[in-house]
Amino acid sequence: MTGVRTWLAVGASVLTLAGAGGAARASAVSDLQRAAAAYREQLKADPDRPDLRAQLGETLESLGDSAGAMAEYDRAIHGPGDSQRALVDRGQLLVRQGRFDEGRDDFNRALSKNPRDVDALAARGHSWVAQAKSKKARAALADFNAALAIQPNSGVALNARGDFYLAELKPELALADFNKAVAANPNDDVVLFNRSVAYKQLNRYDAALRDLNAVLRLTPGDAMTLASKADTYRQLGDLLLARDFYDAALKADPRNAVAWEARGEIRAALGDGPGGDADKARARKLDPAVERSN
Repeated sequence: MTGVRTWLAVGASVLTLAGAGGAARASAVSDLQRAAAAYREQLKADPDRPDLRAQLGETLESLGDSAGAMAEYDRAIHGPGDSQRALVDRGQLLVRQGRFDEGRDDFNRALSKNPRDVDALAARGHSWVAQAKSKKARAALADFNAALAIQPNSGVALNARGDFYLAELKPELALADFNKAVAANPNDDVVLFNRSVAYKQLNRYDAALRDLNAVLRLTPGDAMTLASKADTYRQLGDLLLARDFYDAALKADPRNAVAWEARGEIRAALGDGPGGDADKARARKLDPAVERSN
C-alpha cells in the first residue's frame, strides 16, 4: 500500500518533482531554476527582503537543494524584516528531516508573533502526525481545529487534518475534509491523491481511481501516483493491470523498494517465479526492511 502525500506549505512541487518522469520533470526543473535565478537577481538589488529569501528557499527545496533552502531560511530569519514565512518554511524542512522538536520551535516562534497564523498551526499539528506521536493526537487535532476556526476553507489545514484522520483510521472524517479542500481548489494534486487514499480505506476503489487519474492529468508520469494506481488494481484483483502500472511506476522511480516488492509478488502470482524473485531481491537491496513493512 502506498501512503499519503505530506502536506507542504511551499506547495506540491517537491513531491511532483520527486516522482515526475521524462519531459514533465525536465520542464518543471527548468522553470524552477529560472525562478531561483530571478529571486537571486532581486536579492542582489534588495538583500533585506525576507519574503524573497523564503521564496528562494522554497524554490531550492523543490529542486532538492535542502542545504541551500535552509541557508536562505536562516538568512531570512536572522535578517531584518518579517520572518514569519521563513520560520514556517524552515520548521517544515526540519520536520521532514526528522528534527521534530526543532521544527516545532520554529512553529511556536511564528505563533508567538501571530497566534492566528493558519499555516503555522497546521504545520505544528502535522508535525505530531509525521512523528507518529499517538499521545499527541489531541494536541494535533486542536491545532487543526484552531486553524480551521480561523480560516474554514483553508486547503492547507483541511488537508493536514485529513492526513491526521487517515493516520487515525477514520477515513469518513478524512474524506469530508478532503472534499472541502477539493471544492476550494479542484486542481490540488496533493489533496486529490490523499482523497484517493481515503477512498481506498473505504474500499471505494472506483472513486480512488478517478482521483488518481485526475492527479496524473495534473502531474503526468508521477511515480507515487502510478504506484498507488497499481496498488488499487491489485486490491481489485486485476493483477495484469497492477503489474503494468508498477512497470510504469518503476520506470519513473526505480528507487521505490515497495513497488519492486509488490511487483515481485504479482509476477510470482502470475506464474513468473524467477522474475518475482528478481524483483524482490532488488527491493531488499534498496531497503532490507521492505518485506516487513509492505
